[in-house]
Amino acid sequence: MSQEDGLPLVPHVAGEFYAWLWWASEQQAAVFELPDPVGRVDVWVEDRLAFRYPDDTRVAAVMTGDNPAATLEARAALAGGRVLQEIRLGVRRDDREFLTTLKGPSAHMQGVKLPQVVSEGGEEVLYDRIHLYEELCLVVAGLFRQFADVRTSDSWQTEVLPALHAWILGKT
Repeated sequence: MSQEDGLPLVPHVAGEFYAWLWWASEQQAAVFELPDPVGRVDVWVEDRLAFRYPDDTRVAAVMTGDNPAATLEARAALAGGRVLQEIRLGVRRDDREFLTTLKGPSAHMQGVKLPQVVSEGGEEVLYDRIHLYEELCLVVAGLFRQFADVRTSDSWQTEVLPALHAWILGKT
């Protein structure tokens, strides 16, 4: 998710992306229709959310366990002005299920769990795992592209942002 020269995204963009992913996954019952070659994927917040204060890069609060995204504390952190620093996602594409944590302003993937490889033999297993990792990268890039399209559209200020704020405050 970072630029080719290794510089991170603008720091606030990653936090907005994480919050949008969380909100959109709940609004769309976890279903995202992404352009080819990705197609339909299910995305949900898994077992970790980490928040930071807007003027600090250090983690200020971590919520873990079964479905931390459903807790009042998680939304209260957003309502109180904290920014998402990390989000653990579950991703399902066809019959394959992945887990990954998107972290920091560069949205790098950490703690990736790939589907089990059914191939036998050293090189085949390696190539299958590389293919699965690339598939996960393709999905995350597709999600970011969809976010970028929404974020730069006219509807961001008039529709999406008000709906997101209402969701954070529990008014939807």
